Amino acid sequence: EMPPKRNAKTKSQQPPQAEETKVEETKEVPEEEKMETEQEPAQEAAPNVDSNTEEEKMDDTEGEASAESKDEKEDEEKNSPPKRRGRTVRKAAAAPPPTPKETEPKTGRGRKRKTSEGSNGGPSAPPTPSKKGKTKGLTLSWEDFINKSNVGDRVLSCGEGEQLGHPGRTTSKKPRKVDIVEEDEMKISQVVAGGVHSLLLTSDNRIFSCGINEKGTVPAEGVEKEGSTDEFAEIKLAYFVPNFADEHGKVVMLTAGASFSAALTDKGSVIAWGNLRDTSGEINVHPLLHEMKEKPVVIIHSKNKVIAKIAAGENHLAMLSHDGHIFTFGDGTMGQLGRTTRTGTIRSRFMVDGSGDALHVKVVDKKYKEILFKDIYADGFWTAAISVTDTVYSFGLNNFGQLGTPFEEAIQEEQQGAAAAADGAPMEDERNLKVCKPTEAEKFGKKEYTHMAGVQHVVAVTNEGEVFAIGKNVDNALGLGTWVDNNDREHWRYLTLQKVDKLPGKMSGCTAKLGASIAWNEEGNAWGWGCDTSGQLGLGIRDDDEKVVPVPSPISSAHLDGYKIVSVSVADNHSLFLAKKVEKTEKTE
Repeated sequence: EMPPKRNAKTKSQQPPQAEETKVEETKEVPEEEKMETEQEPAQEAAPNVDSNTEEEKMDDTEGEASAESKDEKEDEEKNSPPKRRGRTVRKAAAAPPPTPKETEPKTGRGRKRKTSEGSNGGPSAPPTPSKKGKTKGLTLSWEDFINKSNVGDRVLSCGEGEQLGHPGRTTSKKPRKVDIVEEDEMKISQVVAGGVHSLLLTSDNRIFSCGINEKGTVPAEGVEKEGSTDEFAEIKLAYFVPNFADEHGKVVMLTAGASFSAALTDKGSVIAWGNLRDTSGEINVHPLLHEMKEKPVVIIHSKNKVIAKIAAGENHLAMLSHDGHIFTFGDGTMGQLGRTTRTGTIRSRFMVDGSGDALHVKVVDKKYKEILFKDIYADGFWTAAISVTDTVYSFGLNNFGQLGTPFEEAIQEEQQGAAAAADGAPMEDERNLKVCKPTEAEKFGKKEYTHMAGVQHVVAVTNEGEVFAIGKNVDNALGLGTWVDNNDREHWRYLTLQKVDKLPGKMSGCTAKLGASIAWNEEGNAWGWGCDTSGQLGLGIRDDDEKVVPVPSPISSAHLDGYKIVSVSVADNHSLFLAKKVEKTEKTE
C-alpha cells in the first residue's frame, strides 16, 4: 500500500479528475435500471413544466439518447428477474366445472392494489413490489430529525473568510461570537457552514446568510450580485417564491454544499439556490439550474413528494421522503446520485426533475421487495442511508474505502501497481473508485447512527455516544494518533471501522470535512482533530505552528465561558458553533 501526501490547504475541495475512472463493482439492481429507461416515454407524453421544452434545447447529450436508451434496454433484458405471465393455467381437477368466463384467471384488475402512497393520499413514487409487512405504516416527519431543545442564543465562528460573519474581520483562530445574533436577540435553531458561505436558521423560521455571493450563493438583502458580505443578512424566500407561506409553509431545516444551499419546509417542499459544479465546471444542463443562480427556486413541491430530511454534499442533495424513499438531485459524476453506472452521460432529467419521479433511488432486496429508509446523510461526494433494519447503504466516491463497502478488488490492483513501481516511493492514490448504486456498507455494521460526515474519511456517532471513523488517515484525520508522516505505509488509511477512543466519554454529535473533524457531548464541550489548515478546528493554532492535531483536543474560547455547545458545522475553511447560555443550576451541578 502506498500512502498519499498530506492534505494541502484548499479553499473548497474539488472532485478529483475523472478521466481514468474505475468503477467499483456493486450489486446491480435490475428494477432501478428498468425505472430509468421506462420513465422517459412517460415524461415525454406528459412533460413536466419544470423540465421539458427548454431542457431538450439545452441538453447537449440528447444526441446520444437513442444509443443510451438501447444500451439501457439491453441491460434491462439481461438483468431483469423473470416476469410472471398475465395468464395462468389451472389444472382441470383443481377447478370446479367452469364456464368460459370463469376459466379466465384473475389479473388483479378487479381488486384494490397496494401502493407506496403515504397516509396523506398524495403523489408518490411509482408502484413497486409489495413492501408491506415489517415496514408497514412507516411515516417520517422533519420533527424526527430536529432537537427542539437545542435552540441557542449565541453563534460563534472561526477560520478564514467573510463567511465568519464578523464585520471587518476575516480570520479567527478560536470560536468568536457573532455579534448580530445577540444584538438582535435571535434564537437560533440551526447553523450550517457551506464552502464559501454560512447559514443560520432562527427559531421563528427566518434564514440569515453571509459570505461570497458566487452566482446566487447568498441571495440576501443588500448583497450585490457576484458580491460578498461579512455580516449576516436575511434571505426572504417569500420574496422569490410566489405564495410561499400558503403553498410551502415555513422553513424548518437547512443544508449547504460548496456553493449552494437548500431549505426544507414543514409541509415537505424543498427550495434551493446557488450553483452546482462537476469536474468540468458549472453544471448548466437544465433551466432550473440556471434559475437557481438568479434566485431561490422550488426543486421539490410537497404536492408531488413530501420530504422529511435533506442533506447536502459538495454539489448534490440527498432527500428522504416521509414514507422512507430516497431522492437525489444535482451532480452525479462520482456516483453520488445512486441511480446509474453511466456517470459520465447522465441525462439532465435524471439530475433535476420537478416532479421528483426521476430522482427516486430505488433499492430492493434479493426478493425484489423495495427497502425503506429511516435516515439519510450526505457529504463530500457520497450519500449514505440507514434502512429501517439499521443497515447502512452507501454510494458515491470511495477512493479511500471511506464508504465501508467491499474494497478488496481495489486493494489487489493497488498492490499490483505498487509492486510495479520502480522506486517503491509513497504515491498519492489518484484513482476515482465509485460505488454507483446503493450498496450495503458492511464495515459500518448494524449500529444506529445519529451523525455521519466527512469527505475522504467518514466519522460517525452512534445513539450510544460512541464515535467511529474510517478511510484516509493522513494528518491523523481519524483521530487515532497513529499516522507518523508521509512515509507511513501502515497507518495512512483504514478500511475497517475504528473507534475514536481518545475522546472522553460519550459524544452527542460530530461534523467533518477534508481532513478535519469535531465532536461534542451533552455537557456542551467539543474536541477537534486532524489538519487545522485555516483555523477551522478552533484550537488557536497560529500560522507558524504545527497544523496536525493527532488526537482529539479540547476546544476553548473566552466567548464560550458561561455557554455550552449544542451543535457544530465545519467546512473546508471555517466552522460555526451554536451555543446556549448555561443556567445557574447547571453551573452548580
